[in-house]
Amino acid sequence: MKELKSENKLCLLCMEEHEVKTVEMLETEIIKEKEVEFKAIYEYCERADELLETEDLIRLNSKSMRAAALHLE
Repeated sequence: MKELKSENKLCLLCMEEHEVKTVEMLETEIIKEKEVEFKAIYEYCERADELLETEDLIRLNSKSMRAAALHLE
């Protein structure tokens, strides 16, 4: 997990205001029976030790996954 940035804001996981990190991780999915690796971005709450994928990050991660899948064809 690589930290991209950090900011104080309301954390949607623990519902408290504190430093929330934006992190990048390597993810693996199966698409059309092929394993695809891509970089995914999440918000990370250290207090809950959990990752959150906001609506914007879902879109961004989906684009990243589709782009990685295209490189396999």
